[in-house]
Amino acid sequence: MSSFPCPIPLLQKEFNDVFDPNGDPQAAMMGMMRYPSFVSEEWSHVLTWDLFVGRWIWLDGIKRGVFTSHSVLLSNLIGPPGLLLHWATCVVTGKGLTPSEVPDEPDD
Repeated sequence: MSSFPCPIPLLQKEFNDVFDPNGDPQAAMMGMMRYPSFVSEEWSHVLTWDLFVGRWIWLDGIKRGVFTSHSVLLSNLIGPPGLLLHWATCVVTGKGLTPSEVPDEPDD
């Protein structure tokens, strides 16, 4: 089993370059993709949003009768803004924010 060197200082610099308005964010992101540790972290993050949050948005839309195509697409493309868009759509269409679903306690 081989181990990968942990390039934390290098990743930190490239990560900061992603958010530098004077830099090249795309080049910084491509640079970070050279590190297996970053790629595995990024894929788990992307899959969480794409699969779980996107699915939740879609199911919530079906359950409450809210149009969700644009929110699911945005969630799949850039993550959290898709969820925010879904909430905004719910509010604008008069459905309100998603109610918390606390199961009723059974009567004994």
